[in-house]
Amino acid sequence: MPSIINNPKAVESHLYWNMLKDLSEPVKIQLIIKLKDSLLDRTSKSVDANAQAAYFEIVSKLKTYQGYAKGWDGEDASPLTDEVVSNFCSVLEVIDKSLLQGITIYPETNGTLLIDCTRREAGISLGNDRFSYYVTDDDNVVGENGIPFSVTAFTDVLKRINC
Repeated sequence: MPSIINNPKAVESHLYWNMLKDLSEPVKIQLIIKLKDSLLDRTSKSVDANAQAAYFEIVSKLKTYQGYAKGWDGEDASPLTDEVVSNFCSVLEVIDKSLLQGITIYPETNGTLLIDCTRREAGISLGNDRFSYYVTDDDNVVGENGIPFSVTAFTDVLKRINC
């Protein structure tokens, strides 16, 4: 059996897991992201720090929004549904992290998730099994409602509206 000392990736992984028990939740998430990337990155290419920061911020916000209970807005807002969270996590698993640099997320009062583009006037509303999007180009608003959710369809729209 190879020694952990002779495998730098194994040493790094071992250290991360030992440190996790004493760290706050946001720091744990950040370290888990780095660990995941270091274990999955077989090409030894550098990781875009800005893309990783965007990913961490979105994961952190999503975790916060998952804790919202019924009436989180002081009125009658619904919490995010498990399906919405699952759908968005499925996208986060496979998406090119650089695409996340142009978005921020917000819970909507009907239990869906708004993916808001920060670079242009555009957004995506993600529901349990469907999503909708809009984009404003030259003062014309275009978009589509009720698109059946799939990771591929969602990612294609995100790329197309170029947040």
